[in-house]
Amino acid sequence: MSTASMIINSKSTRSPLLADDLLYVTKRHDDIRPYVLEHISDLDPALDDIEKGDSNTLILAGGDGTMQATITSAINKRRFHDQPNYVALPCGMTNVIANDCGLHGPPATSLDNFLWRRGRGEIKRVERPLIGMQLSERQEAIYGFFLGAGLFHTAVQFSRQKVQKIGARRSMAVALSTAAFILKTAFDKSEEGTPLPARLRGEDGDYIDRDLSIILMTTLNSLSAGIFPFWGDGQAPMNVTAIDYPRKNLLWAALNILTNRHPKWLKDSGYHSWNSDVLRLRFDGPIVFDGEIFHTNPEEDLILKVSEKAAFLV
Repeated sequence: MSTASMIINSKSTRSPLLADDLLYVTKRHDDIRPYVLEHISDLDPALDDIEKGDSNTLILAGGDGTMQATITSAINKRRFHDQPNYVALPCGMTNVIANDCGLHGPPATSLDNFLWRRGRGEIKRVERPLIGMQLSERQEAIYGFFLGAGLFHTAVQFSRQKVQKIGARRSMAVALSTAAFILKTAFDKSEEGTPLPARLRGEDGDYIDRDLSIILMTTLNSLSAGIFPFWGDGQAPMNVTAIDYPRKNLLWAALNILTNRHPKWLKDSGYHSWNSDVLRLRFDGPIVFDGEIFHTNPEEDLILKVSEKAAFLV
Protein backbone atom coordinates (compact mmCIF):
# COMPACT_ATOMS: atom_id res chain seq x y z
CA MET A 1 0.00 0.00 0.00
CA SER A 2 1.40 3.39 -0.99
CA THR A 3 2.06 6.19 1.45
CA ALA A 4 -0.74 8.68 2.05
CA SER A 5 0.08 12.35 2.50
CA MET A 6 -1.89 14.60 4.79
CA ILE A 7 -2.24 18.39 4.72
CA ILE A 8 -3.39 20.03 7.96
CA ASN A 9 -4.38 23.68 7.69
CA SER A 10 -3.88 24.80 11.27
CA LYS A 11 -5.64 28.13 10.59
CA SER A 12 -8.91 26.56 9.47
CA THR A 13 -9.28 23.99 12.25
CA ARG A 14 -12.03 24.54 14.79
CA SER A 15 -9.71 24.08 17.78
CA PRO A 16 -6.04 24.97 18.29
CA LEU A 17 -5.55 21.47 19.70
CA LEU A 18 -7.03 19.68 16.69
CA ALA A 19 -3.81 19.71 14.68
CA ASP A 20 -2.02 18.01 17.59
CA ASP A 21 -4.78 15.39 17.81
CA LEU A 22 -4.49 14.64 14.10
CA LEU A 23 -0.70 14.39 14.28
CA TYR A 24 -1.05 11.95 17.18
CA VAL A 25 -3.27 9.74 15.01
CA THR A 26 -0.75 9.77 12.15
CA LYS A 27 1.93 8.43 14.50
CA ARG A 28 -0.16 5.31 15.01
CA HIS A 29 0.07 4.51 11.29
CA ASP A 30 3.35 3.98 9.46
CA ASP A 31 2.23 5.03 5.99
CA ILE A 32 1.17 8.67 6.61
CA ARG A 33 3.28 11.75 5.89
CA PRO A 34 1.74 14.87 7.49
CA TYR A 35 2.32 18.49 6.48
CA VAL A 36 1.11 21.27 8.78
CA LEU A 37 0.34 24.63 7.15
CA GLU A 38 0.80 27.70 9.33
CA HIS A 39 -0.30 29.89 6.42
CA ILE A 40 -2.05 29.09 3.14
CA SER A 41 1.16 30.19 1.39
CA ASP A 42 2.71 26.98 2.78
CA LEU A 43 0.40 24.89 0.58
CA ASP A 44 2.40 24.97 -2.67
CA PRO A 45 5.72 24.00 -1.02
CA ALA A 46 3.94 21.10 0.67
CA LEU A 47 2.45 19.95 -2.64
CA ASP A 48 5.87 20.36 -4.31
CA ASP A 49 7.25 17.82 -1.84
CA ILE A 50 4.25 15.49 -2.05
CA GLU A 51 4.41 15.19 -5.84
CA LYS A 52 8.00 13.96 -5.60
CA GLY A 53 6.86 10.92 -3.60
CA ASP A 54 4.61 7.96 -4.27
CA SER A 55 1.43 9.20 -2.59
CA ASN A 56 -1.81 8.53 -4.44
CA THR A 57 -3.97 9.46 -1.44
CA LEU A 58 -4.10 13.03 -0.18
CA ILE A 59 -5.91 13.66 3.11
CA LEU A 60 -7.09 17.26 3.50
CA ALA A 61 -7.72 18.44 7.05
CA GLY A 62 -9.17 21.91 6.64
CA GLY A 63 -12.20 23.80 5.46
CA ASP A 64 -13.78 24.04 2.03
CA GLY A 65 -11.30 26.74 1.00
CA THR A 66 -8.33 24.49 1.77
CA MET A 67 -9.79 21.77 -0.44
CA GLN A 68 -10.50 24.25 -3.24
CA ALA A 69 -6.94 25.61 -3.15
CA THR A 70 -5.37 22.13 -3.09
CA ILE A 71 -7.41 20.71 -5.96
CA THR A 72 -6.89 23.86 -8.05
CA SER A 73 -3.13 23.76 -7.57
CA ALA A 74 -3.00 20.04 -8.40
CA ILE A 75 -4.88 20.54 -11.68
CA ASN A 76 -3.44 23.84 -12.90
CA LYS A 77 0.17 22.92 -12.13
CA ARG A 78 -0.29 19.35 -13.44
CA ARG A 79 1.32 18.10 -10.28
CA PHE A 80 0.47 14.42 -10.54
CA HIS A 81 0.57 11.98 -13.43
CA ASP A 82 -2.76 10.69 -12.16
CA GLN A 83 -4.87 12.91 -9.95
CA PRO A 84 -4.77 11.64 -6.36
CA ASN A 85 -7.68 10.30 -4.39
CA TYR A 86 -8.66 12.93 -1.84
CA VAL A 87 -9.96 12.39 1.67
CA ALA A 88 -12.03 15.31 2.97
CA LEU A 89 -11.69 15.66 6.74
CA PRO A 90 -14.18 18.18 8.21
CA CYS A 91 -12.00 20.68 10.07
CA GLY A 92 -13.47 24.03 9.01
CA MET A 93 -16.58 25.97 9.98
CA THR A 94 -19.25 24.55 7.64
CA ASN A 95 -17.49 21.72 5.72
CA VAL A 96 -19.97 21.51 2.85
CA ILE A 97 -17.63 19.37 0.74
CA ALA A 98 -16.85 16.87 3.51
CA ASN A 99 -20.54 16.61 4.34
CA ASP A 100 -21.21 15.27 0.85
CA CYS A 101 -18.13 13.24 -0.04
CA GLY A 102 -15.89 13.16 3.00
CA LEU A 103 -15.50 11.65 6.44
CA HIS A 104 -18.08 12.36 9.14
CA GLY A 105 -17.78 12.76 12.88
CA PRO A 106 -14.98 14.14 15.10
CA PRO A 107 -11.94 14.64 12.82
CA ALA A 108 -9.35 12.71 14.83
CA THR A 109 -11.66 9.74 15.40
CA SER A 110 -12.80 9.77 11.77
CA LEU A 111 -9.21 9.84 10.54
CA ASP A 112 -8.17 6.95 12.78
CA ASN A 113 -11.13 4.85 11.66
CA PHE A 114 -10.47 5.65 8.01
CA LEU A 115 -6.79 4.66 8.22
CA TRP A 116 -7.65 1.33 9.84
CA ARG A 117 -10.31 0.69 7.17
CA ARG A 118 -7.82 1.68 4.46
CA GLY A 119 -5.37 -0.89 5.74
CA ARG A 120 -8.06 -3.57 5.47
CA GLY A 121 -9.26 -2.40 2.05
CA GLU A 122 -12.67 -1.37 3.41
CA ILE A 123 -13.01 2.00 1.71
CA LYS A 124 -14.85 3.14 -1.39
CA ARG A 125 -14.16 5.74 -4.05
CA VAL A 126 -16.67 8.38 -5.15
CA GLU A 127 -16.32 11.05 -7.82
CA ARG A 128 -17.71 14.56 -8.01
CA PRO A 129 -17.59 16.94 -11.00
CA LEU A 130 -15.76 20.21 -10.45
CA ILE A 131 -16.96 23.70 -11.31
CA GLY A 132 -14.13 25.53 -13.05
CA MET A 133 -14.56 29.27 -12.48
CA GLN A 134 -12.75 31.78 -14.68
CA LEU A 135 -13.10 35.45 -13.77
CA SER A 136 -11.98 36.22 -17.34
CA GLU A 137 -11.02 34.35 -20.50
CA ARG A 138 -7.33 34.93 -19.70
CA GLN A 139 -7.36 33.53 -16.18
CA GLU A 140 -6.77 29.93 -15.18
CA ALA A 141 -9.79 28.24 -13.67
CA ILE A 142 -10.33 27.94 -9.94
CA TYR A 143 -11.91 24.57 -9.15
CA GLY A 144 -14.54 23.91 -6.54
CA PHE A 145 -18.03 22.67 -5.79
CA PHE A 146 -20.43 25.30 -4.44
CA LEU A 147 -20.83 28.90 -5.59
CA GLY A 148 -23.24 31.71 -4.89
CA ALA A 149 -23.68 35.43 -5.55
CA GLY A 150 -26.10 38.23 -4.82
CA LEU A 151 -27.94 37.85 -1.54
CA PHE A 152 -25.97 34.65 -0.88
CA HIS A 153 -22.90 36.77 -0.11
CA THR A 154 -24.97 38.76 2.40
CA ALA A 155 -26.22 35.51 3.95
CA VAL A 156 -22.65 34.19 4.35
CA GLN A 157 -21.57 37.42 6.03
CA PHE A 158 -24.61 37.18 8.32
CA SER A 159 -23.65 33.62 9.26
CA ARG A 160 -20.05 34.53 10.06
CA GLN A 161 -20.91 37.64 12.06
CA LYS A 162 -24.04 36.47 13.89
CA VAL A 163 -24.21 32.67 13.98
CA GLN A 164 -20.68 31.26 13.97
CA LYS A 165 -19.62 33.79 16.61
CA ILE A 166 -22.01 32.17 19.09
CA GLY A 167 -20.29 28.83 18.60
CA ALA A 168 -22.50 27.16 15.98
CA ARG A 169 -20.51 24.96 13.59
CA ARG A 170 -20.99 22.70 10.60
CA SER A 171 -24.58 21.60 9.86
CA MET A 172 -25.94 23.45 12.90
CA ALA A 173 -24.42 26.70 11.65
CA VAL A 174 -25.91 26.17 8.18
CA ALA A 175 -29.37 25.34 9.54
CA LEU A 176 -29.46 28.27 11.97
CA SER A 177 -28.07 30.70 9.41
CA THR A 178 -30.57 29.65 6.75
CA ALA A 179 -33.60 29.84 9.04
CA ALA A 180 -32.60 33.15 10.63
CA PHE A 181 -31.70 34.82 7.35
CA ILE A 182 -34.91 33.74 5.59
CA LEU A 183 -37.02 35.07 8.44
CA LYS A 184 -35.02 38.29 8.60
CA THR A 185 -35.31 39.03 4.88
CA ALA A 186 -38.92 37.86 4.61
CA PHE A 187 -40.24 40.30 7.21
CA ASP A 188 -37.75 43.17 7.08
CA LYS A 189 -38.08 45.11 3.82
CA SER A 190 -34.83 46.93 4.55
CA GLU A 191 -33.14 43.56 3.97
CA GLU A 192 -34.46 43.33 0.41
CA GLY A 193 -30.98 44.23 -0.77
CA THR A 194 -30.13 45.59 -4.17
CA PRO A 195 -30.73 43.78 -7.46
CA LEU A 196 -27.92 41.86 -9.07
CA PRO A 197 -28.15 42.97 -12.72
CA ALA A 198 -26.86 39.91 -14.56
CA ARG A 199 -26.44 39.05 -18.21
CA LEU A 200 -26.87 35.32 -18.74
CA ARG A 201 -25.53 33.97 -21.98
CA GLY A 202 -27.77 31.37 -23.57
CA GLU A 203 -26.85 28.41 -25.78
CA ASP A 204 -27.41 30.56 -28.88
CA GLY A 205 -24.76 33.02 -27.69
CA ASP A 206 -27.23 35.80 -26.97
CA TYR A 207 -27.38 37.46 -23.57
CA ILE A 208 -30.51 37.74 -21.47
CA ASP A 209 -30.62 40.65 -19.05
CA ARG A 210 -32.19 39.76 -15.74
CA ASP A 211 -32.24 41.30 -12.27
CA LEU A 212 -31.49 38.60 -9.72
CA SER A 213 -31.69 38.43 -5.95
CA ILE A 214 -29.48 35.38 -5.74
CA ILE A 215 -27.82 32.74 -7.91
CA LEU A 216 -26.46 29.42 -6.62
CA MET A 217 -24.77 26.45 -8.24
CA THR A 218 -23.17 23.19 -7.13
CA THR A 219 -21.94 19.83 -8.43
CA LEU A 220 -22.32 18.14 -5.05
CA ASN A 221 -25.08 15.61 -4.40
CA SER A 222 -26.01 17.19 -1.06
CA LEU A 223 -25.22 20.24 1.03
CA SER A 224 -25.33 20.64 4.81
CA ALA A 225 -28.30 20.21 7.14
CA GLY A 226 -30.37 18.47 4.47
CA ILE A 227 -30.67 21.71 2.47
CA PHE A 228 -30.51 21.32 -1.30
CA PRO A 229 -32.25 24.22 -3.10
CA PHE A 230 -32.03 22.73 -6.60
CA TRP A 231 -34.78 20.99 -8.55
CA GLY A 232 -33.82 21.26 -12.22
CA ASP A 233 -34.28 18.48 -14.76
CA GLY A 234 -31.59 17.02 -16.98
CA GLN A 235 -28.36 15.08 -16.69
CA ALA A 236 -25.88 17.98 -16.81
CA PRO A 237 -23.72 17.93 -13.67
CA MET A 238 -24.04 21.56 -12.50
CA ASN A 239 -27.18 22.37 -10.52
CA VAL A 240 -28.20 26.03 -10.87
CA THR A 241 -30.87 28.03 -9.03
CA ALA A 242 -31.64 31.71 -9.59
CA ILE A 243 -34.23 33.91 -7.88
CA ASP A 244 -35.47 37.05 -9.60
CA TYR A 245 -35.44 40.49 -8.01
CA PRO A 246 -37.53 41.55 -6.22
CA ARG A 247 -38.28 38.31 -4.40
CA LYS A 248 -41.91 37.25 -4.22
CA ASN A 249 -43.56 34.97 -1.66
CA LEU A 250 -40.15 34.31 -0.10
CA LEU A 251 -41.31 32.59 3.08
CA TRP A 252 -43.79 30.30 1.33
CA ALA A 253 -41.31 29.54 -1.47
CA ALA A 254 -38.55 28.74 1.04
CA LEU A 255 -40.81 26.36 2.97
CA ASN A 256 -41.58 24.47 -0.24
CA ILE A 257 -38.00 24.38 -1.51
CA LEU A 258 -36.49 23.34 1.82
CA THR A 259 -39.00 20.49 2.11
CA ASN A 260 -38.25 19.34 -1.45
CA ARG A 261 -41.57 20.46 -2.90
CA HIS A 262 -41.53 22.43 -6.14
CA PRO A 263 -45.01 23.55 -7.23
CA LYS A 264 -45.45 25.11 -10.67
CA TRP A 265 -46.07 28.58 -9.23
CA LEU A 266 -42.42 28.82 -8.16
CA LYS A 267 -41.32 29.60 -11.71
CA ASP A 268 -44.09 32.17 -12.18
CA SER A 269 -42.91 33.85 -8.98
CA GLY A 270 -39.33 34.08 -10.23
CA TYR A 271 -37.74 30.94 -8.77
CA HIS A 272 -35.78 29.08 -11.47
CA SER A 273 -33.71 25.90 -11.29
CA TRP A 274 -31.98 23.99 -14.08
CA ASN A 275 -28.91 21.87 -14.90
CA SER A 276 -26.02 22.92 -17.09
CA ASP A 277 -22.48 22.08 -18.22
CA VAL A 278 -21.42 25.69 -18.74
CA LEU A 279 -22.72 29.07 -17.71
CA ARG A 280 -21.58 32.55 -18.71
CA LEU A 281 -22.81 35.66 -16.97
CA ARG A 282 -21.81 39.23 -16.24
CA PHE A 283 -22.46 41.21 -13.12
CA ASP A 284 -20.68 43.50 -10.70
CA GLY A 285 -20.42 42.02 -7.22
CA PRO A 286 -18.75 39.48 -4.94
CA ILE A 287 -18.91 35.71 -5.38
CA VAL A 288 -18.65 33.14 -2.59
CA PHE A 289 -16.97 30.00 -3.94
CA ASP A 290 -16.46 27.24 -1.35
CA GLY A 291 -16.42 29.90 1.35
CA GLU A 292 -13.82 32.09 -0.40
CA ILE A 293 -14.70 35.59 -1.66
CA PHE A 294 -13.92 36.62 -5.24
CA HIS A 295 -14.86 39.74 -7.22
CA THR A 296 -16.13 39.83 -10.79
CA ASN A 297 -15.21 42.15 -13.64
CA PRO A 298 -18.53 43.49 -14.99
CA GLU A 299 -16.91 44.06 -18.39
CA GLU A 300 -15.99 40.40 -18.87
CA ASP A 301 -17.80 37.07 -18.78
CA LEU A 302 -17.68 35.05 -15.61
CA ILE A 303 -17.22 31.54 -17.03
CA LEU A 304 -18.42 28.53 -15.05
CA LYS A 305 -17.70 25.21 -16.71
CA VAL A 306 -17.63 21.56 -15.69
CA SER A 307 -14.67 19.81 -17.31
CA GLU A 308 -12.79 18.04 -14.48
CA LYS A 309 -13.60 15.62 -11.69
CA ALA A 310 -12.21 14.92 -8.24
CA ALA A 311 -12.22 11.50 -6.58
CA PHE A 312 -12.71 11.02 -2.84
CA LEU A 313 -12.19 8.05 -0.55
CA VAL A 314 -14.76 7.48 2.20
